[in-house]
Amino acid sequence: MTFKEIIKSNKGTSLVLVAALTVVIVALTVALRVAAGMIMASANMQLNQDQAYELAVSLGDTLEEKILNPNKSNGDNTCLELVPGTELVNMSGFDGMPDASVVANVSKDDQGRFVLTITSKVGKATYIWTGTYKGSKNEGYKKVNI
Repeated sequence: MTFKEIIKSNKGTSLVLVAALTVVIVALTVALRVAAGMIMASANMQLNQDQAYELAVSLGDTLEEKILNPNKSNGDNTCLELVPGTELVNMSGFDGMPDASVVANVSKDDQGRFVLTITSKVGKATYIWTGTYKGSKNEGYKKVNI
């Protein structure tokens, strides 16, 4: 039987159909695997961004509380002193956060106000928190809204 006769008699059609369906199924499987990988990568990046945000905001709120509201209950009326060029915090190695670090620096802006900048990094994500204050340790600091 020649090739022309096989095609005209529909012999081998099921083999071609099975082969075509196999190719379609394999292509769909690969497409689903790639899509799932992209979704997981996006979810991991979002998680790192959220963790960097939480790390910076948490430290910022804590330091701001110590700057604005000294502990008067135990007689200690001193607040955290802001000195330009000072690194208040430099921490790394947090559980459950890959390559996580947080740094808090004090500087002065062009108007003589103190600027507390907290930079947190988790994985490839970075978040920067800033707070601006005026005053002194003796007078007390006030937050400046910019």
